[in-house]
Amino acid sequence: MSDDHLCKVEGIGTVSIKMFDGMVRKLEKVRYVPQVKKNLISVGTLEAFGHGVSIRDSVLKMTRD
Repeated sequence: MSDDHLCKVEGIGTVSIKMFDGMVRKLEKVRYVPQVKKNLISVGTLEAFGHGVSIRDSVLKMTRD
């Protein structure tokens, strides 16, 4: 976190996210950290799982092979 203290991971699981077009996507190996008040998605982790990332004209696009 921004104040350099550690936060405990309380659990790891799968979550479903409904996209703007109505499609439902699943994210696996998601960490639950109660002290973090916002939902964060790591682009680097998604890339490690095989997703492609491109940013053009201020639009982030994620693709899956």
